[in-house]
Order: sequence, then structure tokens, then C-alpha cells
Amino acid sequence: MDPLHPTDPPQVGRYRLTARLGSGGMGQVYLARTASGRKLVIKVVRPELASEDGFRTRFAREAEAARRVGGFHTAQIVDADPEADPPWIATAHIPGLTLAQAVREHGPLDPPALRILAAGLAEGLDAIHRCGLVHRDLKPANIILAADGPRIIDFGVARPMDADSMTTHGTVFGTLPYMSPEQTESSRVGPASDVFSLGTVLAFAATGTGPFTGGTMAETLRRLLGPTPDPGEIDPAIRDLIRDCWDHDPGRRPTPDLILARFETDDLHSSWPSSRFAAPEESTALPSKPPGSTDSGQAPPFPSAAPVTTRGDLPHHTREQTSSPELREEATTPPRAADTDSDGKRSRKGLYIGAAAVTALALVSALLLWRADIGDVEDTAAEEAEVEGPVPIGEHDDHVNTVVFDSDGDTVATAGSDGTARLWDVETGDLVATPKSFDGHVWSVAFSPDDATVASVHSDGTAQLWDVETEEPTPLPGHTGYVRSVAFGPNGSTVATASDDRTTRLWDGRTGEFIDTLGGHTDTVNSVVFGPGGFDLATASKDGTARIWEIETGEPRTTFDGHDGSVWSVAFSPEGAFAATASEDGTARIWNAGTGEPRIVLDGHDGPVNTVAFSPDGMLLATGDDSGTARLWDAETGEPVTVLEGEHTDAVWSVAFSPDGATLATASDDGTVLLWDIG
Repeated sequence: MDPLHPTDPPQVGRYRLTARLGSGGMGQVYLARTASGRKLVIKVVRPELASEDGFRTRFAREAEAARRVGGFHTAQIVDADPEADPPWIATAHIPGLTLAQAVREHGPLDPPALRILAAGLAEGLDAIHRCGLVHRDLKPANIILAADGPRIIDFGVARPMDADSMTTHGTVFGTLPYMSPEQTESSRVGPASDVFSLGTVLAFAATGTGPFTGGTMAETLRRLLGPTPDPGEIDPAIRDLIRDCWDHDPGRRPTPDLILARFETDDLHSSWPSSRFAAPEESTALPSKPPGSTDSGQAPPFPSAAPVTTRGDLPHHTREQTSSPELREEATTPPRAADTDSDGKRSRKGLYIGAAAVTALALVSALLLWRADIGDVEDTAAEEAEVEGPVPIGEHDDHVNTVVFDSDGDTVATAGSDGTARLWDVETGDLVATPKSFDGHVWSVAFSPDDATVASVHSDGTAQLWDVETEEPTPLPGHTGYVRSVAFGPNGSTVATASDDRTTRLWDGRTGEFIDTLGGHTDTVNSVVFGPGGFDLATASKDGTARIWEIETGEPRTTFDGHDGSVWSVAFSPEGAFAATASEDGTARIWNAGTGEPRIVLDGHDGPVNTVAFSPDGMLLATGDDSGTARLWDAETGEPVTVLEGEHTDAVWSVAFSPDGATLATASDDGTVLLWDIG
């Protein structure tokens, strides 16, 4: 959730807008309130769509049809104005986590909840189909786990009933990994298409991974059109249902009525709702200022100084952890806004979404072109992937500690031990900007989601937010040791920093105002990253553990304990169901993010593993080590895919995938950044 932009209207129709929830192919999505205070979700159509011939007529017809579905299994259509400039539609706001959020935060669903999910979605699809609609975008992000059962959202208006309605110029509406095979062909689709997607959703809910998601869009399409995968060792009734839903002949798939008949003898009433799915109270309210809270004021004990390894005149984190030159026991804590609840507990309502933000409509374009490029190539395993390159881009006068892409992949930012943070044009390799030089290391950099701001953290104990256009800094003071890592939340409203002082701190991503401190690690915090929904964040520490924290409470939810050395890096999978860690013990590991149980140990490196990152589709895991080698792994099986070696002459400390997953960037102590073509 984001605050309203200055260009946003204060109201739509008679409803007052209060926040932005997202945007997508159809337009902007807002949280709004009625005059009496009831919450609504309003979608405002993009002007270019509204100007298409016949759009308003189709919009009005489909909005009316969607209204007839009702709100028992869906988000009720409350109001719409097809003639407005631009058109808009309002639906009821449904509290609850989306299925994607629930699996990401708590792991796959157990059999009782799985069966209720299957029955509830079948009921919802039956209601939609009876009104002459086809959803066309049934996916985990479009399912809310409400207190009375699963609700389907984002249907009808953006999902045309036939091949002619709202489908133009060969464009297909939907989200590729959850489409049916016939949907990818841009052919006429019917209710059976939603049933195929239902099977995919259930497979995700049962396992935590998308069964058709490939390393590239073309690979995903090949999987959809090829033999269906084995759903795995899950509840037999759900496994059989998934297989039937995945029949490539739409006429042989079960109807929603037949799906419901499978569960008639089950007593499911006592298994829902689950407290695991509950949305934090008042989670969608936006504060007038960033809330903070008071704590006990007791600082955690500081460790004794660790051995210092030096290269040149600057201490560096390679081989042994470099401790901050001074750890001041009298920590200077920035003042925080007074905002505590009746129990004196931390309260940060509104900065974090605990209820489902209705996701904007996803648009997958030009599938017909992909099909033409693919031809009759057989489905290939990840281990057959080929990597081209590398192409050098950017160079520092000392170690390069971090490399990251911006949101569209046109620019990379790098952090160097030469005291600079730099921005580079990916296509030309030209230096775009050097915000400022520091007397020491720049350990880490991060782009805000809108690419308007770059954050950097430094060995002098400071952190900064930089305006990309003006290069004006906003300081983030308060740490008492080296600041090692920085990350933006997915909506840009929050920034996290991690430090040698054993703490992670949260800041307002726009104003730089201090929010809170997360303390619990017993040694340096090396890495911090937000979960994909912004509800939690992960940290990695020299104490040999990684942790996932609930941002709303500021308490650790999951601890990954199993490494035999410092954990240098941590990353979430795109759906958030898994986390990966890299350690000086020579291994990378993949964990269940909900339970903390180890899933895969990757032990093919020759020495400490310094960095880890998931590909955007979650199918690959990249790692980098002290020998100057980077590796790609199959994230589902742990099998090695490719070794990227022979180019860097010193340790690889950062790996980053481009947003389209076609390029991997590696940053090294040898002062260089390389781009590898892995598409």
C-alpha cells in the first residue's frame, strides 16, 4: 500500500480515496471509503483502454454481469461508472491474506485447509460461470483467505467472456504460469480454462511452488503445453483433483459441480478459519506520519572486537568478518514518534499491509510470438541451460561489494570499497552518476521500487537516501557500527538497514524518519531483505543464523539454524515460501520460510559462499564464492545448472538477476562487475 500521489484525485465518484493498492494492465487500484467509513477497492481504467472503440459498452455489460455474481464467494461489485472519464469500478474490501501471502508467510496448506480451499474455489467458479463469465486469471494473488472461506477477486470485468470481448491485437489477458494451454493460444476459452487454473492454484497451495513456472517465459509456455508434471506427495484427493483439472482436453476436466461432489462426505466445517490466515487488525489504515514506538531502551550487549583483515588501507569483509573500528556503547537513538498501544507494545499500523491489497490486473502480451519462436522444441530441463558472456560493465578502484538492477533492468547500481556508489547504463556501460564519495567502504546499495531513490550504507556507520535526479542525500543516522546492508520494501514506504551493532533498523523510505529497531542477533547483521509482500523481512548474521521477522510486531518469526559459520547473505523466493542463505561454511541452503526447516543443501563451492539470489521466476538460484566463481542451481531440486568461472580474479560478493531473468550480474573483489547472458 502506498500513500496517494499528488496527481491522484481525492475521490472517485462519491468515494474518498485513501491509499494506492497497486497498478496493472487495466489501470490504478485504490483503497477508498464511503461517507460512513466502509472500505472499498476502486479500479480506475487506464485512459488509453477507455478510448478504444466499444470499450465502454463492453465494460458496462461485463460490470453488470459481474454484479450478478454477488459477494458470497467473491468481492461484491458495489458501484461502477462506465461513462466516467476515466471509467471505474468499486468492489467491497475483503480483509484477509491472499493465498500467495499465506503460503509465503506460513508455508503450504495442510490437507483440511486444502480441501476447503478446493471446495470454496469450486463454489466461487460455479457462481461466476453461472453468470456467463470466465475468470481467466485465477492465481494465488487473486484469492483472499477470508474468515468465512476463500474469496475470488479480480474477475469478470477484466476477463472477457469470449474471444472477441476486450481482447484485441492478439493480446491475451492473464498470468502465464496460471493459464490454461488453450488460453495461451489466444483462442476462445470457456469455463474449463478456469478449472485448469484451479488445479495449478491447488498445486501451489499444497507445495509452495508454481508447477509450470519456468526459467523464462518461453520455458513456462513449453511446460504448459507439454506433459503435465506430477503434483508430488500431497493429499491424495487433492492430487487426483489436480491431475484431472490439468487434462489438456477441456471437455474432460471436471466441472465445479463435479469437484464439489468429491467433498460431499467430508466434514470440513471445523477446519476453517485458521488463525494462520488472519489479517493483522487495522492493517490498512494509513498514518498521518510514520508511527514509531517506545521500547525498554536497553541496548543489546556488544561483542568483543573480531579479528581485522586489511587490504590496502581499508578493512574488508573477505575471509574474516571485519568488526567496526568503534562500537559505541552509548547508542544515539533517533527520536521516534510517540505511538504505542494500550499495552505499550510496538504499533506500526498502516505502514504494512496485513489485509489483502487487491492486486492489479496482470497482462501477458504477445504469446503468439513466443509460440512462433519456440516451434516444436521439446521441454528441456534446467541443467541444459547455456550461459553466454560475460560482458564487463562498470569498474571500481577497489572491491565491488554489491550490484543491483533497477526495476526495468536499464541501470545497475554498484557499491565499492573505493568509497563510491555508482550508477551504470546497462546497454552502453557508461557511468550515469556517482552520488558522493565517502572516506571508507560503501557496503551496499538498493533502488527504490520506482527507481527515484538509491539507498547506500557505509563503513562510517551512516546510511543515506539519494534522489537519483538531484543527487541530494537524506541521512539515516543512528547505527553505532558499520552499516552492512540496505533494502527497500516492495512499495518503497520502508527501508531496512543492517549493521555491525547487531541491529536492523527500519526507516520511512520517503522522509528518512526512524521507525524502529529490530534486535536479537548476537553478532554482526550482514544482510537484510524484505519479503515479497512487505510483511516481513529476513536477516543474516555472523552469529551463524538467519531470521525472518514479522514487521508488524518487530518479533522474529522463523530462525534458520544450521550453518557452521557466518551467514553472509539471505534471499526470499519470489512467492516468499522459501528462503536461501549463503555462508562461510562453504554451503548455500534453501529453507522453508514458514517453518524454518532445511530443504536443500548446496555444497558444490570451493570455499566460503558469499552471496545468494533467486531468479525472478524462482526456478534458479545464483551463488558466488571466495574463489571468484558464481554458480546457477535448480532451485527446486538443488541440482547444479551452470558454473560461471575463469573471469573474476577474486571473490564474488554479490549476484543479481535482471528483472526479466535473462541476465546475471556478478560483482567481485577484483573491482569489476560482469553481466552474463543466461536467457
